[in-house]
Amino acid sequence: MKIIDLDITVSEQLIDITQSVRDYIAEVRLKDGFVHIQIPERSSAVTIAINDDWRLEREFFKKLNHLMPKYDGMMFTGWTTTNVKASICGMTIQIMVQDGTLILDKNQSVYFIEFHGPGKRHYFMSTMGTTLPIGEEPKIPDSLKALYEERTDLKSEQDRIQEEMRVEWRLKEEKRLEEETRKNK
Repeated sequence: MKIIDLDITVSEQLIDITQSVRDYIAEVRLKDGFVHIQIPERSSAVTIAINDDWRLEREFFKKLNHLMPKYDGMMFTGWTTTNVKASICGMTIQIMVQDGTLILDKNQSVYFIEFHGPGKRHYFMSTMGTTLPIGEEPKIPDSLKALYEERTDLKSEQDRIQEEMRVEWRLKEEKRLEEETRKNK
């Protein structure tokens, strides 16, 4: 088992811990099995979420705070609110490992979530499964390779749609400016 310490610097924080999980899997040479992550804190949680949207942290807390606000008007809702948020997100998670690789999409990461910082926090990791023989290196399983290829195709489609939207917006903006110019004459 391994214990990782974190310094929480703000009241609510989302911290990507994926690399430390990968490092631990490499350290124990886990081949096939599970890595368990547990948060022994009452105001912290762990989850898997997207890693390709810079708005994730802001939107994550905005939506949760909309459902369970810290304050009701000028009245503090109590410490229970942070514990309920942590409980809903989950204080433990189990992630599959195949051929020494975390079974995550390219656009997924493991996040430590804090709802009542700042302060020192911890998370615990342990594994269950078979180990890689000495000299064998982790590899990306075929199932993940196929998923990554599918995601690449979807990303291309998403980029195409975004470009079409930009063009449509520019055309509408040009038309709006033309009409405004015509009205001002």
